[in-house]
Amino acid sequence: MTADSVTDLDDRFDGTWSNPRGFRGFFSVVQHKDVGMRYMVTAFVLFLIGGVQAMFLRVQLAQPENDFLGPETYNELFTMHGTTMMFLFAIPFLEGLASYLLPLMIGSRDLPFPRYNVFNYWCYLLGGLILYSSFLFALVPDAGWFSYVPLSGPDFADRSMDFWLFGLTLAEIAAVGAAIEISVAILRTRAPGMTLNRMPIFAWTMLAVAFLIIVAFVPLIVASVLLELDRAVGTAFFDINAGGSPLLWQHLFWIFGHPEVYVMFLPGAAIISHVIPAHSGRPLVAYPLVVVALASTAVMSLGLWVHHMYTTGLPSLTMSFFTAASMSITLASGLQVFAWIATLWLGKPRFTVPMLYSLGFVVTFVLGGITGVMVASVALDTQVHDTYFVVAHFHYVLIGGMLFPVFAALHHWWGKVTGRHYARRPAVIAFWLVFVGFHVTFFPMHLSGLWGMPRRVYTYEQELGVGLVNLISTVGAFVIAAGVVLLTVNLVISHRRGAPVGVETGDSLEWTTSSPPPSENWRRIPMVTSRNPGWDRDEPVDADTRAALDEAFDARPVEFRATPLTTVLSAEPDGAVLLPRSTYWPLVTPVGLAILAVALLTQWYPLSAVGVVVGIVGLAGWAWRNESEYRVEHVRPLAGRFQFEAHGTRSIGWWAAASASIVIVVAVATLTFSALYLQVNASVWPLEDTVGEPVRFTAVAAALLAGLGVTWRAARQGRHELWDLSRPEVRRAQFIAVAVAMCAAVIALVLLVPLWLGDLDPAAHAYESSVWTLLGAQVLAILAALAMTIAALHARMRHRRDARTGLLLHAAALLWAAAAVSWAMVWMTSDLLPRLVI
Repeated sequence: MTADSVTDLDDRFDGTWSNPRGFRGFFSVVQHKDVGMRYMVTAFVLFLIGGVQAMFLRVQLAQPENDFLGPETYNELFTMHGTTMMFLFAIPFLEGLASYLLPLMIGSRDLPFPRYNVFNYWCYLLGGLILYSSFLFALVPDAGWFSYVPLSGPDFADRSMDFWLFGLTLAEIAAVGAAIEISVAILRTRAPGMTLNRMPIFAWTMLAVAFLIIVAFVPLIVASVLLELDRAVGTAFFDINAGGSPLLWQHLFWIFGHPEVYVMFLPGAAIISHVIPAHSGRPLVAYPLVVVALASTAVMSLGLWVHHMYTTGLPSLTMSFFTAASMSITLASGLQVFAWIATLWLGKPRFTVPMLYSLGFVVTFVLGGITGVMVASVALDTQVHDTYFVVAHFHYVLIGGMLFPVFAALHHWWGKVTGRHYARRPAVIAFWLVFVGFHVTFFPMHLSGLWGMPRRVYTYEQELGVGLVNLISTVGAFVIAAGVVLLTVNLVISHRRGAPVGVETGDSLEWTTSSPPPSENWRRIPMVTSRNPGWDRDEPVDADTRAALDEAFDARPVEFRATPLTTVLSAEPDGAVLLPRSTYWPLVTPVGLAILAVALLTQWYPLSAVGVVVGIVGLAGWAWRNESEYRVEHVRPLAGRFQFEAHGTRSIGWWAAASASIVIVVAVATLTFSALYLQVNASVWPLEDTVGEPVRFTAVAAALLAGLGVTWRAARQGRHELWDLSRPEVRRAQFIAVAVAMCAAVIALVLLVPLWLGDLDPAAHAYESSVWTLLGAQVLAILAALAMTIAALHARMRHRRDARTGLLLHAAALLWAAAAVSWAMVWMTSDLLPRLVI
């Protein structure tokens, strides 16, 4: 090959990976670094807004009986501050950091579903805009960031709570979607050779966090929907007079809320596990134990939520179990702390700015962990539960466990992301302002809490004797604010005027590429031979694998975007994934969801139909654009080895469909738990007149099993054939399977919808509310399976080859399986178990 032809191929490769700029690029770009940066910038701006709200709160509490803020304004700012920090800053920033860094860390050119990634960002942004638009209409939520019922219910809260619920739901949909994206990326797009025991700690952590988000955040979405149904439709989930229970909200909220603490802490700890080794010049001590610790922390965090509810009158045996679990989880966190200390001890630490924030994190989080063990005790928590002692503990854990690592990450990877240095002196001053200001602000709150100052109040009496400690806390808050302002200004100025970085070194893979990284991340796909590829760059690799990778991916392909797939355990090359280019379609559906939310907020219900239509058009256009890119020349196996349209778990689409199926099952399981909880705890529950439709319910089950059976069977046909083969018998079988599955969906919907919208009165009693909502969820599950079946039909009509249709039918089969499992739970909860109780 001549030098001119090589240059031409390089230019074509660069053109393929270039992203549109300006107005068009802002709304159409899908590349992970651009989307991750948008996440982080948006979240950081909201962090600054939430900080300003906190300053108003601290000024109000600086002295007793202050009238700087009225009680209504204080409650509004208190609610928006907590909501912003917990839902709009912490998780989105960490997911944005993961979106930016993970492909670089694991040797991929992009996340596996770039358009889905930007779809999630638009949902997050629009959710935040909906929430903050409440200020424009003087309907600012004021029920607290936890929104306990009945204060957030229809009897005590006006339409401001609807802004909170709709905005929060969109943001949480984005969080769940990002978790799916991250988990599939880590499992299937790692660089060849990056086995599980060579993965970066940050990748291990984000995999555990993705698991937590899918399992724990879906219940919050369900809880938000149930509360909105109580407010808008009149259901009785939280109405104790009609069989509901206000405690159900607390259970669902804290099933989300306590794992969220670890969703924030674990990535922070992972950042420290990268910063300390990199600035100590030594690999992390006890890597396997740290992985075990973070995995066990993730699992155990799902069983701790009740320790937020010790004062609600739960049985003593229940509280004893959660006390033991709450204390036990500290062992795993402590193991990570000892690993960091050992790494510092055995290495040669340099007191860089990232290291300062890391050491500040260790000190602060350990102190927060000690008070965490204290409040895990039922006896002590009963005394301090509604005092400022809990506020102090809460901020020590969350700010110590998340904000300090975030600031460490900003400085640690700043040169890698921007290609420029920040000014060190202002950065050091900012650290000391933040560190000292933090402890001056929150340590005195332990004292004010022990001395009896209640939390969630806008003022206090002089006789309480806590005026001085509150004044000290307020002064400390202004010191923190000064540090954050200095940090922000320093980073903004350095982004434009900082000195260019030279060659940077670090232990993980991202340090082996340029600063800032190119659009494609890796012109030549790396191969990994150790846990520290940034330091061990000259290790020998398998020559045959290296040659095959180079033939397929060394500045190739030049006409479309692609990255290799690898096996889950051993990271052996196992195919390729086609990466889509920029498009506007992922923006359309979030806009439709936002229109629907606005229509429901304004009670202008005809507009809701517009929102639904826009959302469906967005999904249809997105699917049409995707299929148009799966042309024969785009899916031909690269180098004869890296196949795009592999079957089963080798397909990247299988992992997406499996994740969506898990989300559906978790959502319906949450509704099932809610219904059974109400049935067990309600003082009044119907003992007769259950749904009583065994024939109808059996027919629905048969329809769902038929849809599952035909799609699964058709997906398996021809799975061992060549990628471009088209056989008449397979084509015919796929058409028949699609037709049967669509008929099965129609039959199931015809059977269910009249029952759902028929004689059931969701406002009559919590039982009918539960059945009505479960049936509605089942309808949505069936529609999801039907939509994927239609996508398979579209592929069958658009492509001559059989493989693409087979892949989509396999995805449809997974969604049909989710619908069948969901139906089993719905049938059991709405009809079978109540009959057993009778």
